[in-house]
Amino acid sequence: ASLIGEAERIFVHAGHLGSFLRCRGAADIEDEAAAAERAWLEVQFAAYETSEARLVAALGAAGLETFERLLEEPLLAGAEYQLRRWRVQARATMAPELEELAAELSSDGIKAWGRLYSQIAGRLSFTLELPGAELERVPIAQKRSRMEDPAPGVRRAVLKASNEAWAEIEQVPLASMNSIAGTRLTLDRRRGVGHFLEPALHEARITHATLDAMLGAIEERAELVRRYLRIKARLLSGDPQCVALGFQDLRAPLGLASSQRISWSEASADVVSAFAAVYPALGDFARMAIERSWVDSEARAGKGPGGFCTSSYLLKESRIFMTFSGTAGDVKTLAHELGHAFHNWVMRDVRALARTYGPALAETASTFAEAVYSHAAFERAVQSPTIQAEILATRLDAAASFLLDIPMRFRFEEAFYTERAEGQVSASRTRELLLAAQRASYGDALDPEQVDPCFWASKRHFHLSGRRFYNFSYAFGYLFSQGVYQRASQEGPSFLPRYEELLIRTGSGSAERVARESIGVDLTQPAFWLESLDIVAADLARFEAVIGELGL
Repeated sequence: ASLIGEAERIFVHAGHLGSFLRCRGAADIEDEAAAAERAWLEVQFAAYETSEARLVAALGAAGLETFERLLEEPLLAGAEYQLRRWRVQARATMAPELEELAAELSSDGIKAWGRLYSQIAGRLSFTLELPGAELERVPIAQKRSRMEDPAPGVRRAVLKASNEAWAEIEQVPLASMNSIAGTRLTLDRRRGVGHFLEPALHEARITHATLDAMLGAIEERAELVRRYLRIKARLLSGDPQCVALGFQDLRAPLGLASSQRISWSEASADVVSAFAAVYPALGDFARMAIERSWVDSEARAGKGPGGFCTSSYLLKESRIFMTFSGTAGDVKTLAHELGHAFHNWVMRDVRALARTYGPALAETASTFAEAVYSHAAFERAVQSPTIQAEILATRLDAAASFLLDIPMRFRFEEAFYTERAEGQVSASRTRELLLAAQRASYGDALDPEQVDPCFWASKRHFHLSGRRFYNFSYAFGYLFSQGVYQRASQEGPSFLPRYEELLIRTGSGSAERVARESIGVDLTQPAFWLESLDIVAADLARFEAVIGELGL
């Protein structure tokens, strides 16, 4: 029990250093000192993982009576779920000396590929060429926000130029994906893992039955979201015969209301106000986080791509990294990441061994916060049908992302791992797998002449060395939070303490158990997922009614 407590203490301090160095490296991709220190920390952490491997093996080898006595130790109060997870994990491990070797090699192997990808992506830029404008060199980190530009020519140019930049160096992300997946598959085989999805499901803390129920419900209602995309194609093009979008238009604003850029101060105040109107505790937290400068939002050269929230169990604080360019999508990202930070804040007094929740429930608080912001904004716009139409379009864009884009990523990664098990996958074959996944998800709502064959190279999630299949968890979090938000709307403020209790429980049980004990639903059955999808159907019906009123 004392050894486990010491391992927990080391984990907390190493995690603190890791979060700090991650922020340093993301804030300035040229910070060589931070990169060197991060590599050094990974070597040190490999020694921790070596010790953890011995601990996991010992827990697995212990007799049931001994293990149950261990759980009764006062030093381990609240850590039961993690200890039982370790015991299950021990069934799929190699001999202790081989696990130690794998941990030692990881820093210069699989983790090195992840670092290389991040460094290359952080330095990559593309030349944006627009009629009547000077050539502009744009960091790849700004690709997403620039593809939300209201001008269709800008969106097409951004996708084309960014893909050309990735195509020039495609052998780097290709080597990254092949090496990371290949290492995992080799270790899976040596550990006796039956299928490459099993570790991802164990990490997400859900069962295959839950994944199948969720994906099955999404597939059953996929045409609902495609219908919205066909409407969006017609509205963006102005052509009643146009029923397919280009990939670059999936996140494009409809431009029904003002598309002026919003300042950081306006955006942050808007998010805080929306939170406070519905959920005062969330509003107070968001105000505190912004006032204490816990958010790095500045758009600047040399900044890493993407956005994230990272936390220190030692400080009991979070930091948010994002690039704010003044778009509606940026405001939504701020709300999303503040949701993550609030989740960590609510759990700040929970011991570390009961704070490490899986990626499925990790997206609950973030997408719940998005829903709070969106619905508050919608209510404020009651006198403006055009603004309401834009808000509904933003919500339906999110639905399209979670219910079509995320399953597309899952299909692609599953196909890639299946082929990688037979050997190296070529760049041309990787593009084929990606485009097949795009066609399967979007159907005829996506223009086959305007696809994104380099998505596999540009999406950082495919190159994470510490996590595989980081895609289905987003769909889970979206639909789960929709169901939670619906209950919050029906029950009012009395539900919020139950919601916070749900967040606190996320590190102490499987997703199925947390859902059953907190809100009384069975995630292994389609009923809950279909109920959450009914919310999307209602948004679509409202959207169609509003644009009908506007004569569009």
